[in-house]
Amino acid sequence: MRKQQGSAMLVFLVVMVVLSVLFVAFMSRSISNNRATIKEKEVLQAYVLAETGLDQVKRELFELFEAYYITQGQVTTAFTWFDDLVTDPTNKYPGIPLNATLASVPGGSYTVSVTAVDMASTVPKDITLLSTAQVNGTTKSITAIVRYSMSPSKVFDFSYFVNNYGWFWGSGITSQGDIRSNGNFSFNFNPAVNGDIYGSINPELGAVGSITGTSAHSNIATYRASVDLTARPTNPTADPQDIDGDGIAEEFEYENGYDGLSDRLPSQQLLDMPFLGDLQYYKDLAVTHNGTIKQGGVTLVNNNHAGNIVLIGTDANPIEISGPVVVSGDVLIKGKIKGQGSIYSGRNTHILGNLEYVNKPSWTKPDIDPAATDSINATKDFIGLAAKGNVIVGDYTLADWRTNVAGYLKPPFTKAYGVDSTDSGIGYVQYYSSGDPYFNGDYTANDGGTKIDGSNRKFYESSYDNTYFTSIADDPNQIKNIDAVTYTNHAFAGKVGSFTMNGSIVSRDEAIVYSGDITMNYDNRAKYRGSQDFFLPRALALPHVQYLKKN
Repeated sequence: MRKQQGSAMLVFLVVMVVLSVLFVAFMSRSISNNRATIKEKEVLQAYVLAETGLDQVKRELFELFEAYYITQGQVTTAFTWFDDLVTDPTNKYPGIPLNATLASVPGGSYTVSVTAVDMASTVPKDITLLSTAQVNGTTKSITAIVRYSMSPSKVFDFSYFVNNYGWFWGSGITSQGDIRSNGNFSFNFNPAVNGDIYGSINPELGAVGSITGTSAHSNIATYRASVDLTARPTNPTADPQDIDGDGIAEEFEYENGYDGLSDRLPSQQLLDMPFLGDLQYYKDLAVTHNGTIKQGGVTLVNNNHAGNIVLIGTDANPIEISGPVVVSGDVLIKGKIKGQGSIYSGRNTHILGNLEYVNKPSWTKPDIDPAATDSINATKDFIGLAAKGNVIVGDYTLADWRTNVAGYLKPPFTKAYGVDSTDSGIGYVQYYSSGDPYFNGDYTANDGGTKIDGSNRKFYESSYDNTYFTSIADDPNQIKNIDAVTYTNHAFAGKVGSFTMNGSIVSRDEAIVYSGDITMNYDNRAKYRGSQDFFLPRALALPHVQYLKKN
């Protein structure tokens, strides 16, 4: 029995030793795994902190620069603000994160520094940021190149955008596209809006962004049956049907197409218009892209043109545009036009008569191959007309024009508003309030300049004398078609007949008087440009990360 007891004790001791070894191994492995888990957690937290720092700096740099950009009159030379961020970052950005912490990551801190600024370019500016984060003993960093640049403004997402109160009063008004006001929007006599309606809160105008009155809209079936080929497509572009014969019904979504609804969206935030201040950016753009206007094989504008210009296209000799061009004075234009590009005028753009594309875009409705349609339309004519002054339609020398239009171009229909300081050269800086330049809103007053014959010139008039202007301008009632995306710092005004606008109207004030009816067909290429660039007026783009590397 003693031998048996001794054997049992020996077995027990061996088992205990084995269990102890296993326990120690298990605990060691558990501790090791726990340490690895903690380390992985710290690595993840460090990267989160580093990303937080990048996002914070990217956003706050944009906010600081945006404020400076506005005070400088929204000129592209303001982008030099970024240039000394490497040598003296806290001068421009006193709040740059240095050993900053995040409550959700205890024991962690992060620092962000500007390591490089692309000095070779004015616009865009590429800024290299290094964000380093520490969580206990773990350090991780992220390097990113962030681009601050310009992009076509979102005001071109609408068939009609007015930087003031909007009003559609008349049963003959139809918009085939979204419309927006940077103020209240008013409707009367049931106009048709085949798109969404936006009103905006605007303290400067005392506007709450209300949308009042009644408007109509078409269902998709009626829209497809009634609109012409220049109107935007529907969404979906085709009704559900078995397109390819596989027994499955297909339909094709088209994000910017008309969906058969007209939603009212009151009390929206203001949508900033891009001031056409100093035109140097667009002059440089014209040189970079070799912008031209030709007619009959003759180059009329090579990048930039000093003074005024008259452009009258015919079937035999259409106006041909390629890229962006800048005309320092007035642009007077009508007739047939082809190509793709934009014309910037340093003062007014006067549309003297019908302005028609030679090669129009078209959208069939329904459409079983919208991608192919977009590809074809990408090659069709597209013209942008941007004016530092006004866009004026028709012969303003006629008593009928002055009686029906001019009355809407002064208070109380218009109001005083802040302008760009560079507008002083064309008369709009009339007084200052809190150090900011203002225009009193009366476009019918003399602008301080003179016409070619030495007579006084009103804001809505061209620099040509009345006799010559009348000789080339068409009867307003005969103006029935304008193919263009138009933009003006100030007023879009004119007298037209039964009228179709294929493109968009973007302005501060609007005074269009029509006889019969008026239709606005939004050119959705202005919104979904893809790889194309039609050189429409730019606004500040949100910062975009061009390159990112984790270390």
